[in-house]
Amino acid sequence: MNTKVVFAALLSMFAVAGAMAQDCTFFFPQSEGTVLVRKGYDAKGNLQTIMIYKVDEVETIPSGQQVEADYVFTNAAGTVINKGDIEAYCQNGEFFMDMKQSLSYPGVVSEMNTDVDITDNFVNYPNTFTPDFNSNNVYMDDASVKIYDKKNRKNRRDISIYDREYMTNETITTPAGTFECAKVKYKMDTRSPKSKEKITGYGYEWYAPNVGLVRTEQYNDNNALQSYTVLEEIK
Repeated sequence: MNTKVVFAALLSMFAVAGAMAQDCTFFFPQSEGTVLVRKGYDAKGNLQTIMIYKVDEVETIPSGQQVEADYVFTNAAGTVINKGDIEAYCQNGEFFMDMKQSLSYPGVVSEMNTDVDITDNFVNYPNTFTPDFNSNNVYMDDASVKIYDKKNRKNRRDISIYDREYMTNETITTPAGTFECAKVKYKMDTRSPKSKEKITGYGYEWYAPNVGLVRTEQYNDNNALQSYTVLEEIK
């Protein structure tokens, strides 16, 4: 194969990779050093949790971008509940994110109010900003999060998230700015094996391109607001 053919083949490969990257709406910051602060509140507006994360690695892969960020999750008093890293990436035109990025349940975590371990899985998000997007053709993964008390593994909360669906695009304003967001609805069950208590409800999440989670709201089965989170600052 001569040099011109090889060069043409490389250009073709990069063009395909670029097209795939453009097809994926990335719901997470893609600039190294970006710091975001998100705070969680109970239904009365009392501060419950603070999530701070910083993008520390951005890598280009054939399907788009892959990002890793460090996070620290504290209660209102500043005591560290959990810390670690978050990953987000594009694959075959779909965006996937580590569920720890959400930590959208300040009521559940604040009840434990201790140093915890969190296990989770990656879930996909709809590419709502693609002109030919059709929500009827998009399957959204179910998700699960387990929160353990490090000192007592029997003290645990199992969170199941299911029936996730894209609702619409909405403009959301927070102290961090005004964002055009994709709104996602989901159903949620939380279980405590220790007390055998099960709580069911539902929630909403608003995601902005290149920013991520801007706002969340959680409700019980009686449609009463239980908690919410807000993106407070972007540095």
